Amino acid sequence: MSKADRTYDVNMKRLALLALPTWLRRPVAGALVYAGVSPLVRMLRELRTFRSTTQYRLWHNGQVCKLRGVLNDEFDPEERRIAIEDNESQGIREASTVWRRETGRWVMLPRRGAGAACIHREGFAGTGGYDFWVTVPEELRTAETRLRAMVNMYKLAGKRYAINYK
Repeated sequence: MSKADRTYDVNMKRLALLALPTWLRRPVAGALVYAGVSPLVRMLRELRTFRSTTQYRLWHNGQVCKLRGVLNDEFDPEERRIAIEDNESQGIREASTVWRRETGRWVMLPRRGAGAACIHREGFAGTGGYDFWVTVPEELRTAETRLRAMVNMYKLAGKRYAINYK
């Protein structure tokens, strides 16, 4: 426990009882003091919780290792199967995704080399790729909204991502 954390480690009930004069330290007076201090105890507990969550959020940023850790801590703490695949680290990911009407699904097209496609469409700047992919087990599909909220909170502002289920 750091010095800053020890600052907020106060036993409010004991402090309130010690602030009473000795001749008032009776069960009825103690109960009244405890009743008066209970909102302060609740507020102090909320402050400690807020400080710990804020400290956790400040220590974890948009780095791939930290984002993977945050997602695994929140959604898969036992098996830790969530992975982050970066665009630069994956040779096979040198591709863009396009929607094929014939198949009714997204298809990866290589950006350069063999199999690269040239897409021309008026008013369209080109195919948009992703900066990173979040690979999640199929069992966590029900938590996709929360997963997107967590990724949006921790990712860098200009980065685009996709969620892949394995």
